[in-house]
Amino acid sequence: MSKGKILIKNSNIVSSKDVVKANILIEDGIITAITNKELEADKEIDAKGRYVIPGAIDGHTHMMDPGKTQNEDFTTGTQAAAVGGITTAITHHRTIPPVYSIDELEDKIEHVTKKAVVDFGIKGGGSPDNIDDLEEMWKRGVTGFKAFTCDLHGSRPLHPGDMYYFLKEIKRLDATLLVHCENESVTEVNEKRLKEEGRTDNLSHIEWRSLLAEKIAVEAVINVAKETGARVVIAHVSHPDIMAKIKEARDEGYSIYAEGCPHYFNLNLEMLEEKGPWVKFTPPMRMKNQKEIDEKMWPAFNKGYISLIGSDHCPYPKEVKEKGLDNIWDAPNGIPGVETSMRLMINAVNQGKTTINKVVELMSENPAQIYGLYPKKGTLSVGSDADLVILDMETEEVLQNENVVSKCGWTPYEGKKIKGVLDTVMVRGTVVAKRGKAVGEPGYGQFVSRAEV
Repeated sequence: MSKGKILIKNSNIVSSKDVVKANILIEDGIITAITNKELEADKEIDAKGRYVIPGAIDGHTHMMDPGKTQNEDFTTGTQAAAVGGITTAITHHRTIPPVYSIDELEDKIEHVTKKAVVDFGIKGGGSPDNIDDLEEMWKRGVTGFKAFTCDLHGSRPLHPGDMYYFLKEIKRLDATLLVHCENESVTEVNEKRLKEEGRTDNLSHIEWRSLLAEKIAVEAVINVAKETGARVVIAHVSHPDIMAKIKEARDEGYSIYAEGCPHYFNLNLEMLEEKGPWVKFTPPMRMKNQKEIDEKMWPAFNKGYISLIGSDHCPYPKEVKEKGLDNIWDAPNGIPGVETSMRLMINAVNQGKTTINKVVELMSENPAQIYGLYPKKGTLSVGSDADLVILDMETEEVLQNENVVSKCGWTPYEGKKIKGVLDTVMVRGTVVAKRGKAVGEPGYGQFVSRAEV
């Protein structure tokens, strides 16, 4: 943590509601004043009238450490997060061993703390077998739990019967469940039919992981969540019709939220047909082209159908993904995203598709509130951690594989020109990234527990 006083001058401080011109005083990593007065400090940073936004809280990352560090380790993953303006990365249970109990959780915290460049949270895993293990993990400070409705990534699915008892416990604990929604019976039948037909083309992927499979699973989870009153986040919602169903439930007073991901606003079926495994993830993109994204997805975004943005950062090495170039089935589901999420959303602001206030709401404020980290995280307020990003909205860059910080070394957005770069990224008053370069030290990042809020 930076010692002494740091003054960030000439800031345009952004919240979900407004933009305020002020100076930010930081002492020992905490914001102690937001004022227009001239204050003395040991160090000054001139924001030059640029936007200063709260660092993002990414509630959906798969860092794969321990056990699958050929994909990503916690240092490279949190370096990539720093470069992407993610100052709190919440990693999931999908490691070796997976985090389904307090012992595995304690081991993971100890293992990754010495590697972390940014602050981090952890989600416990959810399955039909570990309902009795949730309470101890929740008391230890996990930000929530992650479960699947389908057989994916080696996780046992929660079908509606098991989901009911699982969500009853989530409600009792006042916890939060992030749930991947695809109906297993639909995807299983689709897979069998497609393989019998000899389909190996890229677009067979969207027929396998169909919109119907997602719709059926989401509606089932909504019904069970309503029955139990549990707080649920529906992960990576791919279509505005599903977003509308979730918003309808939320408008009825239920704590049911839709998570969006930047790839649904930047990748389309034309790209899947062309790039295949490099843009293979699930649920897949649904829009045919960018025009359809602009006509359907962005209006839903701006109307509040989505409550928070997660990257679903799930990288694989090039040599693993390229196995799907001749047969799409041979590539795993997942793309890197933690270092491009905020940059893509800032580019959308510059394109006039949304506002900087909306980006702060969905990437900083709402995730911090839903996952129990607010106001320690997610806001630039007196008493909050000095996690922030100074934006340069005017500079353009081209996203290129050669600049990727993630261990995978590639991006699905290779060659995409964007406007708006992250000039300076700070975690608790310490600069961890500067204009695309990770400068933070492994071991600086801390485990962020809800109990500290």
